[in-house]
Amino acid sequence: MNLTAFSRQFPNQLRQLLLGSRRLAILEAIVIGIVSGLAAVLLKNGVGWIGGFRVQASYAFSIALALPAIGLCGGAIAGLLVERLAPEAAGSGIPQVKAALANVPIALNLRVALVKLVSVMLTLGSGFNLGRQGPTVQVGAALAAQLSRWIPTSPEYRRQLIAAGAAAGLAAGFNAPIAGVLFVIEEFLQDFSGLALGTAILASFVGAVVSRVLGGQGLSLNSDVASFQAGASLQDIPFFLLLGLLAGGLGALLSEGIFWSLAIYRRSRLSPPWKMGLAGLVSGTIAMLLPTAFRDNTSLQDAVITGEAGWQVTLADVWHQVSD
Repeated sequence: MNLTAFSRQFPNQLRQLLLGSRRLAILEAIVIGIVSGLAAVLLKNGVGWIGGFRVQASYAFSIALALPAIGLCGGAIAGLLVERLAPEAAGSGIPQVKAALANVPIALNLRVALVKLVSVMLTLGSGFNLGRQGPTVQVGAALAAQLSRWIPTSPEYRRQLIAAGAAAGLAAGFNAPIAGVLFVIEEFLQDFSGLALGTAILASFVGAVVSRVLGGQGLSLNSDVASFQAGASLQDIPFFLLLGLLAGGLGALLSEGIFWSLAIYRRSRLSPPWKMGLAGLVSGTIAMLLPTAFRDNTSLQDAVITGEAGWQVTLADVWHQVSD
């Protein structure tokens, strides 16, 4: 065999050797974990930057003008980005990933990941009372899907990479690698091969490490709460039952409110930028009427954890989430 023929066949032989091998799976899991971790850190910091500007503006200018205006502008810009660049980035992101894992033809690539990142930064930073779970899952899965396009793989192996990316995104977003793996097992895949499970575990671990090293701790308890020793007795059981009933009732109220708002959203003929802008305007207006803690989601979490928030704040938070 001459040198020219060898140079032509060597790339194909090398690709056949690497594809499906455990070494390549380990390398891909590490890359997916690193990229997902960096995306989660960028998302967290971006929301913090925009949210910090929002809080400062609420004190520097009239709160009646600053919060509704920022909500309106942030929501409208996010809606415009999704409408023009990546309609698949709309929604929480988890249904889209489920569809991709079920082999439904839906866009899941670098473009979707970037639009999702920017739009979530704008909405959360502008005061939308939403979570980062769904977006981080979709971003991680979209980045993994893009990697599977750069490295030719089989459809089943591509599905495994998307699942690993979803796990890494969730683990990086909440510094919880075990939760990321369990979430993917529960939500996305009915059966795991040893290679697929190992890829998801490694990607989740790497993503959580990158997120913790670069982005710091997530939700943490202060020393007073962490050292608090709680005890229970038989006399406390009725109060626990009452607490469960109230929590279940508020959860049902929140779910019904979300379904109700979704029904109104779907019947509306407004374009996504107008819908998002209107939601931001309503959210900002409600936050303007609520206690100061609602200007910043971080301070609101601290108030709930330390017990400083009363039942009025809890009901207001439920109404605020329904409005979004």
